[in-house]
Amino acid sequence: MTYVNKIVDAFGGIRPMAAAIKRPVSTVKSWKDRGSIPDPSKPEVLAVAQANGLPLGREDFFPLAEETTAGPAP
Repeated sequence: MTYVNKIVDAFGGIRPMAAAIKRPVSTVKSWKDRGSIPDPSKPEVLAVAQANGLPLGREDFFPLAEETTAGPAP
């Protein structure tokens, strides 16, 4: 499962997410199909998710950035 699938699922699916972020369904579907949300759109989607009380945080939108800054495992 890609990070985008987790985000879309948290919103309740493609159509509910598109409605919540006020974007066309085709936009959210293309993000899901390619497994990536464009970086410029991530803060907006995160803000809408948090405003709606969804269990999503920055780490859900930038999973690789979090892994790289964590450093090597002990």
